Amino acid sequence: MKNIVYIGKYNGIVGGIERYMQQSAALLRRNGFTVSLLHTGNGGKEQKKFAASFDRIEKFTPDNQLIKSCDIIVIHNIIPEEYLKYLPVNRTLFFAHDHNIYCRRHHYYTPIGRTNCSRSYNKLRCFICSLGRNEAPPLEAYRKLPALVLSDFMAENLRKNGFDRVIKVPAFIKTSAKERSFMPNGVLRILFLGQLIRGKGADLLLKALAKLDIPFECTIAGDGNDRRMLENMVEKFEIGDKVNFAGFVSEPEKLWDDCDVFVFPIRWQEPFGLVGLEAMAHGVPAVAFELGGVSEWLINGRNGVSVPGRADLNAALKLMYEQSEYLLPEMGKAGLSLAEEKFSEEIFVEKFKAVCGALK
Repeated sequence: MKNIVYIGKYNGIVGGIERYMQQSAALLRRNGFTVSLLHTGNGGKEQKKFAASFDRIEKFTPDNQLIKSCDIIVIHNIIPEEYLKYLPVNRTLFFAHDHNIYCRRHHYYTPIGRTNCSRSYNKLRCFICSLGRNEAPPLEAYRKLPALVLSDFMAENLRKNGFDRVIKVPAFIKTSAKERSFMPNGVLRILFLGQLIRGKGADLLLKALAKLDIPFECTIAGDGNDRRMLENMVEKFEIGDKVNFAGFVSEPEKLWDDCDVFVFPIRWQEPFGLVGLEAMAHGVPAVAFELGGVSEWLINGRNGVSVPGRADLNAALKLMYEQSEYLLPEMGKAGLSLAEEKFSEEIFVEKFKAVCGALK
């Protein structure tokens, strides 16, 4: 059971889903699997690098030979429902990375007030909430497949939406053995790394920074539709000398080496938050809102600070600065240990093998 086909929307990097596909494919190949990719659309950055992580990469077609010859198919994110009829049900898994399988808006929060939702899908209510945008999620078709998730949070969401076969597969990360030096110049170096879209909350971070009365500098790495709005906010708050927009960064190693704390100011309920593992793997403490699957990797007071509300973000960053001599190195070491204990590559490979074996 070692011939795997991934099916996804893009043939390049758009966000965390494609990054996960790329990294997991490379890891499985290093452990004896053959991993190919069929993409239903086109798009994304670093397409050559992305393709290099797979044995083969092709456009999806109903009669593609890879579908017929593989042992297991893993659908990452939703593909059009009509494509499912070409896939063998007994050999196909659905990896639920996002809320779009049960939320017509995809964001799982309301359009007015951006209040996070906890309800299961309802045809009428969700149509009204989405203002008629996007198609209804193909729940009935996807419930026929076993679902893979990274967090208990997502497992619970799927179960209350009628999925009776939900399997949690641990996320994974390779840790760094580098020695860290925190705040070498007495300035708290803050990192935001993610898409510049409303759900990721970079604007909430900027609002906190505008009131932060400690020496700091902040790097905002990533790109998206909100970039111009965020740049205007920096200008309005007069913190341009402290905030740097790095844009899309394909190799973020230096970003991790040159920061003291990673901030994850999400507005939406993050299904997991893989970037949090990157912080842990580099010995960087995290500050994040208590939403979605964040609690899978952030243990308050151990490898970072779990923030209950937006008003507390400023206080959390100030605490990190004022107690930096103790908190930063201790939390950084704890993050490394936690990554090795719960999210090692070996644990992921063994779990994936077990999932494959259960499909025989």
